[in-house]
Amino acid sequence: MDGLAPLIELLLTEQRASDPAAARPDAYREPLRTWLAAAAALAAGEPKRALTALDRAPEGPAGHAVVTRALRTAATALEHDWFPGGTSDAAPGPQAQAARSALHATAAGTAAGIATVADPGLRLAAVLAGRLLPDLLSARRTVGHGMRASSAYEEAAEHDAARAARDGIRPALRWFDALREDTAAGGRAVPAAYHSLLAADLRVRAADPGGAKALRRDALRVAPDSLVVGGFSALLVGDWELGAPGAAERCSARDSTPGPRAPARAEARYKLAEERFRAAGSARGQAAALLRIAHAARVQGRTPDRVAALERALALATEAGDGACAALLRVHRSLDRITAGQQPDPRDVEAVLAWTSTVGSGSWGRGLVELVTERAVFLSGRGDAVKSRNADLLAERLTGAPAAGDTVCASARAYASARHRLASLVLTDLRLRLHTERLERGEAHGPADRLGVVRAAATFHSEAVALMDPDLIAASRPRFEQAIAAAESLLPFGGESIEQALRALRAEAGAVTFRERLHRSRRARAAGLEADADRLAERALRAADGGPDAMARCVALIELRRFPEARAELDGLVARGEPSAVQEAVLRLRLRQPRLAAAAVREIGTRGPGPADPWGLPALEADVARGRGDHATAVGHALRAIARYEEHRVKPARDALRAASADSPVVAGMYHTAIMSLLALGGAGTEAAAAAAAFGLAERSRSGFLDAVHALDGAGPAVGVVRAWLQAETRWSAQFEDVAEEIRRARPAATPGPTALRRVTDAERALDAAQADVARLAPAAFVSWRGGTGPDAAAVADALPPDTVLLEYHLFDEDLVGWAMTRDGLRVARTERWAHGTVATARRFHSHCARAPGGEDTGRQLSELLLRPFRTELDHCERVIVVPPARLSLLPFHALPWRGDVLGAGHDVSYLPAASLLTRPRPPDRPWKDLAALLVGAPATDPRRGLADLPGTAAEVAEIARLLPGHRVLTGAAATRERVLREAAGCGVLHLATHGDVDELAPNRTRLALAGPDALGLPDLLGPGLDPQLLVLSACDTGRGTATAGGDVLGLTRAAMITGARHAVVSLWPVDDDTGALVVTRTYRHLADGTATAVGTALTLARREVRDLSPAERAEEFAGLATRAGVTREPAGPRDSRPRGDAHTEARHPCHWAPFIHVGV
Repeated sequence: MDGLAPLIELLLTEQRASDPAAARPDAYREPLRTWLAAAAALAAGEPKRALTALDRAPEGPAGHAVVTRALRTAATALEHDWFPGGTSDAAPGPQAQAARSALHATAAGTAAGIATVADPGLRLAAVLAGRLLPDLLSARRTVGHGMRASSAYEEAAEHDAARAARDGIRPALRWFDALREDTAAGGRAVPAAYHSLLAADLRVRAADPGGAKALRRDALRVAPDSLVVGGFSALLVGDWELGAPGAAERCSARDSTPGPRAPARAEARYKLAEERFRAAGSARGQAAALLRIAHAARVQGRTPDRVAALERALALATEAGDGACAALLRVHRSLDRITAGQQPDPRDVEAVLAWTSTVGSGSWGRGLVELVTERAVFLSGRGDAVKSRNADLLAERLTGAPAAGDTVCASARAYASARHRLASLVLTDLRLRLHTERLERGEAHGPADRLGVVRAAATFHSEAVALMDPDLIAASRPRFEQAIAAAESLLPFGGESIEQALRALRAEAGAVTFRERLHRSRRARAAGLEADADRLAERALRAADGGPDAMARCVALIELRRFPEARAELDGLVARGEPSAVQEAVLRLRLRQPRLAAAAVREIGTRGPGPADPWGLPALEADVARGRGDHATAVGHALRAIARYEEHRVKPARDALRAASADSPVVAGMYHTAIMSLLALGGAGTEAAAAAAAFGLAERSRSGFLDAVHALDGAGPAVGVVRAWLQAETRWSAQFEDVAEEIRRARPAATPGPTALRRVTDAERALDAAQADVARLAPAAFVSWRGGTGPDAAAVADALPPDTVLLEYHLFDEDLVGWAMTRDGLRVARTERWAHGTVATARRFHSHCARAPGGEDTGRQLSELLLRPFRTELDHCERVIVVPPARLSLLPFHALPWRGDVLGAGHDVSYLPAASLLTRPRPPDRPWKDLAALLVGAPATDPRRGLADLPGTAAEVAEIARLLPGHRVLTGAAATRERVLREAAGCGVLHLATHGDVDELAPNRTRLALAGPDALGLPDLLGPGLDPQLLVLSACDTGRGTATAGGDVLGLTRAAMITGARHAVVSLWPVDDDTGALVVTRTYRHLADGTATAVGTALTLARREVRDLSPAERAEEFAGLATRAGVTREPAGPRDSRPRGDAHTEARHPCHWAPFIHVGV
């Protein structure tokens, strides 16, 4: 039949051999006239136009009807399942899901009908339209979802779950591969090559580059002389060079390139593609190549080249009649204008809206909105709040009224890619609630909401595992139950694909018990409860037996340190081909088998995908090299990994996103490998240099805290604006913690989904506004720190006060490193000891100090481990500054046994979260009696809060008021939040004595009780106007916080230091109302009478004095304070309303005198 050749060329839609505008349907008779019109519309990405043309198709023989039906199938798929970059994570709407279900239900009939077409050319046209295009779009969607789930599980070291997610994509690859025979039938080389190239691209998306290379070679072998095959091949290879599939089409702002030269290599491929398409006379092909050339220039920062390529691409796409490409280019141009601080051209927005609402693909239009939303979240994370809001407005203009579910989905995915797992989990759960509530109200009329439940439950679980939170993992159970029920209801619509998803859901649900027990074991070990930890690990091991997670048993055996059994288990798994190369390498390193780990690393890329982050592979290579004793190579790999990570970390402007990116065992591990390998290389004559270099890296690893400090230092006169931004960010984080706490307590419906979403959205908008102010008034705050520029050891030593030794520690894996620094030198000590064991010992000592039974011997163990290596420095220096690792932040070093007493008996001990604070510019302390002081105590809290009265705090503030002339006192009903914040502005001393509510799982929700229902929250301490010389948080556990893998401790102390407080006094455990008042008032007395001018010295003297008092003397002194203040002489107990505990604790026990520490210099 005449005209079949141009019909087939047009149906090879992504090969772009023919331009839609060049099609001449009117030159042919029916039915070719209708078919060519429809095929030209499909090539233009305009399925609505294609369907309109097909409505006019004349009646004809059965074979003709099959081709018409096939073209209609292609148009339906293009309307509902086609997205920029090839995939979307948003749940389909009811119409889209119904269309997908109908396509699936008729797939077998379509295939059977096509087989009856006798004419080979017509049959090929029907195959391309009715099978190849729909199956390609479906396979891309399946592969995209599977790889995203696999990546999340890999990061959480849930290797079997990751493998199961990847296994779920194999059927889709097999279905598509099975089309090769039909596509190649009749001996046509170009369609056969087209199929091979599409299959190769699917392999790259599925992390199988080896398979992709073979398929591409096959395509070029089959059609070696075809310009369009060569052009399409070059286009795909360029895409592969850029790393993330579809990055160019999606105009991705995230750096996913595998190396600095990748964009240039991709651009060379794109230019080759442009040459081939130009020679073939395809304006559409040239436009696709130039779109990608523009993106390569965008990534490389070449603005003029990007603009020129984009304009030329739009002209060619318009000339070719490629409406979808033209719409995509207009959106790219709009995003570029927004990123440059300009407004989008309204004509571009109107043109895209007109196209999508008339002839264009609805799913392509939704994909355009999705990529704009992704850019909005990216810009917001970078601190570009105004640009982010403009991108949000563009998304709204492109849709009219965006659906809440789609917005939540895009935000969840964006925060997941930014590694803010809690935000991703909470938004995913809110998305699940929206779908569930629609189902319960009977508003869902198709499978879309059920499919949304399935996807949200799976994502929720993967994020809970990534967070390593056993309570959130346990919360996966009811969500999996909902998802399984939803998936079962989808079986009539989805066939094998739904069955595959259902099997995966059941397998993941079956593994919840193992993962929950495993992480409860780890939590118990971190709390020093080693017997409980081992018991829970044994229970996890029993849950692993016969469970769906093949690698669970190996992981549990490692947790129990039963290494011989774990090695045997892993050998069996490898023999069965279970783990990927990355999974095996990680486990081999944990099992101290570096040679086998090295062999596994060499298979990365051929046996499963590599690490998701660009620093992941060099970090793994560094671990392998160190394990094999090649420390020089290890340093090189580790420093390369750190450079890649720090380049990435400075991009998000948000403090929370930077801290989240640092809270990763991989990130902590690469700093650790660099530190240990540098120290191992330090030989005779180079030990001091190695110690100093390692010290500098240890400081750089404390990234989250230092980023916020540098942001304030870069604020200049607009420091108040930056504080308001940090304050808004803390409130934003607290909203996610609020929802997460409801989830942990099994109260998922305590706050309705729309209400919780509105609160999160309001916090997001407030944060955007605060970031906009920073961008306008203090832009340097966003870029005040760049990796590798932190102060070196010499600068820190120069900043040390006289007669002072700084003790800094680094703790990770099997190693403890300590540095002792004085003005005269730096010495390092290394000990090989399991980090979990060290943390457990420290926790037991902390519990002992807080009045728990047992643990007396742990102090001697810790003293030998942490202090004895530096006895020379301690013997020659009276003052000690301790910089503990985050996981030892609750350890009271001043209470450790030393030289027959405790360290604090002969040394003034202070603490710092980072040694770099010593080099921070700061004015000298003003005389204490000259400072304005706000003293808050004994607030009249609402009785419904169940908080005991604290007469000791009233006595405390009354006594301090007598010592500081410039005081203002707020007690009782006057101690409201509004009064406290108003009166605190400009005060040099801010003293808060009340009940404390500190949650290590939700540090941003920390609060201090005030009058009535009021509380002073963590954001309040970060607000503008608070810049005290001394901040005293005289409540229980105010020194507690959440330790991150990145060396940060989130909590009140961090907030105090960030705001610029020179000195903070906080507590490490519940403070008794009476002895707490004695320690605090004596500290102020020493400052006021000049006995001590330094806060650390004053607190040390007070602790020693109270320690030496007998119980009767303490009672008498407290009675005197109470009498002078006019309050009851009976103390209430601890300042967190917990029971007092053992009243017969030995008088010199640390619980009485040691809870308070000084943080500062």
